[in-house]
Amino acid sequence: MIMNRLEKMPEISDHVLSGLKADSDLKHRILLSAASAPAVRKYSFRTVAVLCSLSVILILLCVFALQTKKAEDLLVIPAGSRHSTPPVRLETLLENADDIISR
Repeated sequence: MIMNRLEKMPEISDHVLSGLKADSDLKHRILLSAASAPAVRKYSFRTVAVLCSLSVILILLCVFALQTKKAEDLLVIPAGSRHSTPPVRLETLLENADDIISR
């Protein structure tokens, strides 16, 4: 379908621009304008906003990643040891119970 449009392009342009004729002065001005026009690409506001937001997020991540922690800022909680000891020993409970009963 696209190929058909491209093949018909000369016919369509002849039909649409049938009465338009450019003299050599106009052709020269068109060529000069096309050659001297800088290629300026305009970005939408949404694209600029997204790129600025991503830049800010990247900068903040770098700042937080590069901060050095002081020794007193680190919180160390041991996960345990090979020999676990219960917080309350049964022998201690029984001895305390015997003392209470004997009183």
